[in-house]
Amino acid sequence: MLCVRHLFLVAVLLAGSTAANAAADVEIDRYVEHEMELNGIPGLSLALVEEGKVSYLRAYGVRNSESRQPLRVETPMELASVSKGFTALAILRLEQDGAVDRDSVVSEYLPELDGGWQGVTLSHLIRHRSGLRRRHDFLAPCCGQAGNLDLGAAVRMLAHAVLESTPGSTFSYANSNYVLLAAVIQRMAGAAFTSYMRESVFQPLGMHRTTLQEEVARSWEGASPHEWQWGRVRVSPSRFLGWYGSSRIKASAEDMGVYMVSMLDPMTSRLDSISTHAGDPNSRAAWWDQLGPDYDLGWNVSNETEWMDNQVVLEHTGSLWGADTAVVLAPERGIGAAVLVNMGTSRAGEIARAIVRSRDGTPLPEPHRTSRMEIPDTWARIFLMCAAAIFGVTIWYGLRVRRQVRLGTRAWHAPISRIIRAGVLVILAFILILNFYWGSEPPFPALPTTIQTALPALAASVSTLLLVAAAVGLLPRLKR
Repeated sequence: MLCVRHLFLVAVLLAGSTAANAAADVEIDRYVEHEMELNGIPGLSLALVEEGKVSYLRAYGVRNSESRQPLRVETPMELASVSKGFTALAILRLEQDGAVDRDSVVSEYLPELDGGWQGVTLSHLIRHRSGLRRRHDFLAPCCGQAGNLDLGAAVRMLAHAVLESTPGSTFSYANSNYVLLAAVIQRMAGAAFTSYMRESVFQPLGMHRTTLQEEVARSWEGASPHEWQWGRVRVSPSRFLGWYGSSRIKASAEDMGVYMVSMLDPMTSRLDSISTHAGDPNSRAAWWDQLGPDYDLGWNVSNETEWMDNQVVLEHTGSLWGADTAVVLAPERGIGAAVLVNMGTSRAGEIARAIVRSRDGTPLPEPHRTSRMEIPDTWARIFLMCAAAIFGVTIWYGLRVRRQVRLGTRAWHAPISRIIRAGVLVILAFILILNFYWGSEPPFPALPTTIQTALPALAASVSTLLLVAAAVGLLPRLKR
């Protein structure tokens, strides 16, 4: 009889727990769907890990807004900068194999980096403390340019970077650090970076819908990137996907769940199959307690996070014009969330944080609409309106001056002073155009799609105004 009562009590407790979890899942669904509605998000996939297993896996919306095909948990999506954590794992694998040492200078593996690169170690690259800055990223070819996937070409270009701080002294996030790590991996592994990542990282982790290759992702019906274009969400034609090492990995929510389960193991025992240990193998401390401050091994490290009761939080976000992603781990609680969005937005990180925070009973926040001023398309429309206004004023003024010339109230008068002023204006007009198309950082193809239309229009309107002003300066009003 006592046994029956115990079984009944267990059944009641399990039923209550199941009901509570179901209610929490409904709240997550409601929260995510409202976020998507407010921000025009076509598709979002979510993986939640608790107590060493994937507890929640869901895909919402569509993978392509034109075909309306539903997004699925096995659909690969762009990870953007979340890719850096995988690059760090590959370095650890090579270190375990004795091929590299994180404390060795990078020029030992990439001799092209000499001179100003003395003292820069692999650890400095991993922790964004090499002296590189964001502005150095575009030294490497990108966005469909010749050699944009050639790691050798990237190293040769980055060899010319002038480091802006003493190696190891200052944290400064730069994608180029991880591009160089990818080049080290490729060279020391003696295999293409894409092949090594597939065979030595993705497959051993059990990530079977994860790839660096565009054609493979397409064969798996990967999610299409989206962005705001002239006030509507459309499939993005942007060619800017970042660089090997720092970006370009496509993974499914299902695979990200597998990845987080591995990373939430204190001793990373689930990574033994790839012979990787993130910390000191002789230490009994959890690997995340051995990370350096600020940033290490592809993670932003927060040791005293107020929103998680001052516990350790590891997180990383990634943004492209057509995608947004975030992974948040609260390792001391064994909780992790990955949010993958197939549109350029800034919400993935906040959504992931909110879901992790909610697992201790904290209510989910009210969904938030991204400010329209944070969306590049808003600025594109503003630039286009400004361009139209400048063109309109320029045409009106040019016609007015032409009429005045016909009426004889203006006439050609070109003393040396006026010629010099006109020449300066002409030079400024051409410098503006030349600098815009060939000297801009980031380069033109890396800009959002509508910005690529609006900025040339704005530059052309200002240049036209300068040229008209130069001509008018040589046609002064006649004194009566």
